[in-house]
Amino acid sequence: MVHSHSISNSSELSERHALLILNALPSIGPISCKRLLSAFSGDARKVFQVDRKTLLRVQGIGEVAVEKILNWSAYFDLNKEEQFMQDRSISFCLIKDDGYPNLLKKIYDPPIGLYCLGNKAIFKKPSVAIVGTRIVSLYGKNQARKIASSLAKLGFCIVSGLARGIDYETHYGALAVGGSSIAVLGNGLDIIYPPEHHDLYQSLEKEGLIVSEFPFGRRADRQSFPMRNRIIAGLSEGTIVIESGVKGGSLITANFALEYGRAVFAIPGRLDALQSQGCLALIKEGATMLTSLKDITNELQHFERIQAVGFNNTISSRGELSDLEQELFSLFLDGSRFTPSALAEHLDRNMSELNATLIQLELKHYIKRSLDGYYEINII
Repeated sequence: MVHSHSISNSSELSERHALLILNALPSIGPISCKRLLSAFSGDARKVFQVDRKTLLRVQGIGEVAVEKILNWSAYFDLNKEEQFMQDRSISFCLIKDDGYPNLLKKIYDPPIGLYCLGNKAIFKKPSVAIVGTRIVSLYGKNQARKIASSLAKLGFCIVSGLARGIDYETHYGALAVGGSSIAVLGNGLDIIYPPEHHDLYQSLEKEGLIVSEFPFGRRADRQSFPMRNRIIAGLSEGTIVIESGVKGGSLITANFALEYGRAVFAIPGRLDALQSQGCLALIKEGATMLTSLKDITNELQHFERIQAVGFNNTISSRGELSDLEQELFSLFLDGSRFTPSALAEHLDRNMSELNATLIQLELKHYIKRSLDGYYEINII
């Protein structure tokens, strides 16, 4: 809430104010924030109440950072920030809040707070990041949409960075089937970058979630993109790289995911295409080669969680599947393949009813029939 009087005195700060300021000050990153909070028993207000000498005693905090803390009001307009948050219905989710994403808390340098625009309940869903190059091929575009749509139908939240190329197709693919998506920005939430993603930004605000650790007015730069990428990886149980050059930003996200002990998947591409080189390098280094949904479900192994959090909440609430279709589709969730006769025996249903249901699921693109006559989940 915006206070009726301006706050510029450190003694008037609430803990939330103190964390907003600490998060926004230049020259003080998430690791410095962590050290400062740790030095003052987690009380952010004390950071702004102690003297220069006491601050300098904190490991890794030098003169530059201390000067910023002592003169914080010269670098950050708290009242203006709060007014903007209220006007735009943006909240600042603190690391100690119940709503802060659990997976993100587990990384080495989590943001002390996240600016959030949209539906924060999405944080509770199992999430997968899908990232890739801005200079995307038609193949890459199609795969990004298909994979994002298939995973969103299963109840996964799709995390990406709102950039051109793969990120755009990924967010779009998830939202197109009524699924959930989180966009992590490398700038303040008041800046839509790239500007041509204005409509997607508005859709995400209404149906998904947009987050950033950066204060309003902060523009994207060479430092902010890797910081953004660590959040994308940190929010997700696994990261899928669809197309990337050998030095692409997506590989930074994949490396963060590996560092956090999360699963990394890469889509194989043409050997002579520049966009394939990053993915082929990842596969060579041990990333899981993604050829079907089973590769993801096998690696992440939480079918129960998918069904509890996602399957029932997204698919049944969209009303797209009948009870029998839903019962049938749930059998394919773990990547299993069935012939119609095996399904008839398993479900004790007559063949004609079952065939009609399988055809409906196929028409709705939930499953597909392979050349060997087996049905399987439809992903790519």
